[in-house]
Amino acid sequence: MVDLSNISLQFGGKFLFNGVNYKINAGDKISLVGANGTGKSSLLKIITGELQPEAGKVLKQKNVQTGYLPQDHVTHTGKTLIDEASSALTDIINLQQKETEITEHLESASLTDDEREDLVNHLGDVHHRLEELDSYSAEARVKKILLGLGFAQDEFEKLTDEFSGGWQMRIALAKILISQNDLLLMDEPTNHLDIDSLEWLIDYLKGFRGALLIVSHDKRFVNQVTNRTLEIFSGKISSFRGNYDAYILFKEERDVLLEHQYELQQKKIKETQDFIERFRYKASKAKQVQSRVKQLEKVELVELPEGSASINIRFPVPPPSGRTNIELKSIKKAYGSNIVFDGIDFQVERG
Repeated sequence: MVDLSNISLQFGGKFLFNGVNYKINAGDKISLVGANGTGKSSLLKIITGELQPEAGKVLKQKNVQTGYLPQDHVTHTGKTLIDEASSALTDIINLQQKETEITEHLESASLTDDEREDLVNHLGDVHHRLEELDSYSAEARVKKILLGLGFAQDEFEKLTDEFSGGWQMRIALAKILISQNDLLLMDEPTNHLDIDSLEWLIDYLKGFRGALLIVSHDKRFVNQVTNRTLEIFSGKISSFRGNYDAYILFKEERDVLLEHQYELQQKKIKETQDFIERFRYKASKAKQVQSRVKQLEKVELVELPEGSASINIRFPVPPPSGRTNIELKSIKKAYGSNIVFDGIDFQVERG
């Protein structure tokens, strides 16, 4: 379906990934993982064409339809909810317009028999394609998806302008599900979902016949809807069979090995640096010092996995406080007539 060929991208002078090759096949259900800032969202944008790589190509099979859900900043205006959602039925809408055009043309008295026969055959092709797309149940499918994602029936005629940011993202999610894509690229699709709509989405994606490439911090979600894990680490992409839990088992073993390699490398680097400092100004050791300097320049540093590097933070000693640090008296909070709490008295004392 989609071939990533020698893809490279750098940011701020550092490669996020370099020379990446990977093929997404029909039916693949992939979770894309990696530390923050490794380029997960950027890779999705490269596949959609929204972002151009510095090197390499994205090759797609002909007629492959891709749906993309960004992480945020999606706004829909000027239409009712049901009309906005239905606008995702692009293929069906185009075919229905073509059907109308052909039907009107067939009413012309000036057509020759051959022209009429060609139009009838073309109309048959259009009807066949509409049947393949299950166009007659499209309206019901649109409503089913909107309801599944938490919209109420009485909101269908509500203008999209009136929906908040989180609901705007649900509209965007609904549209890529409605449009019958072959590949869904989703960046944190569960961020704005409640429990009921999340469970509905999990069930929907389990039955989805196309391919998925998902970035999500929701481990339970990706465990249930994916069967392969793609990891961006140290500028490279590695693929693992199995869901997120299976990947974590491998990662734990890999990380222990990397930490050991890192410690050995740091020890060797320090020994080399100590040798250079010790004999830097000794003429008889000049060649050896120069050789060690070149060795250091050629070292490819072992990159530690996220969370392995230790951080030491020293906080200044705070001045002594009074006995009572925080005191609340008769605190009340309400949203309109809905009282959340009332008459709260509370103290936080030193220690």
